[in-house]
Amino acid sequence: MEATSRLNGMESPLEYVISDQDRPHRFVISGIWELPFGKGRKYLSSAPAVVDGILGGWQIQGIYTGQGGPPLGFGNALFIGNIKDIPLPKSRRTPEMWFNINAGFERNSARQLSYNYRTLPSRFNDVRGDGFNLWDLSVLKNTRLREGMNFQIRGEFLNAFNHPMFGPPNTSPTSTAFGQVTSQRGYPRRIQLGAKLLF
Repeated sequence: MEATSRLNGMESPLEYVISDQDRPHRFVISGIWELPFGKGRKYLSSAPAVVDGILGGWQIQGIYTGQGGPPLGFGNALFIGNIKDIPLPKSRRTPEMWFNINAGFERNSARQLSYNYRTLPSRFNDVRGDGFNLWDLSVLKNTRLREGMNFQIRGEFLNAFNHPMFGPPNTSPTSTAFGQVTSQRGYPRRIQLGAKLLF
């Protein structure tokens, strides 16, 4: 929560409202699995050096990030309805309609007020943008060249399952795109290959 701005100029009190930095849930888990093949491992521990060089030293890594989205606001909009009707269940939420645009918003631009005392909060806790649902995976191959010197090749798959993360929806009631998501955050799947010498 925060109280850093005023809804109606300097004469009005500070608005106590949900912060735009609020993310109610965040879950991150990571893991590394070293495949049990090659010298000193469960399988093929006595394999010839050539076989160990090909099959030994492999690792798989993964990081999952899940996070709730940011709270949304609607500016100095005219609203006559029940605020609880604005959010849509996740099963009905789409980029074409992220929230209930018919909950009570005045959408006719000719009926907007030039001057008014605002009472609609600047942000709503229950109306939020899209969050994170992101998997980053990588595959590594470590090869020991000699004492104190290793060579590593790696493949990294950022947003490995190419899950879209939507930008915020349009929250201007007089816009023809009201309630629609027209952008993405983050990036589509990226694949990176790299090599390095560790000594």
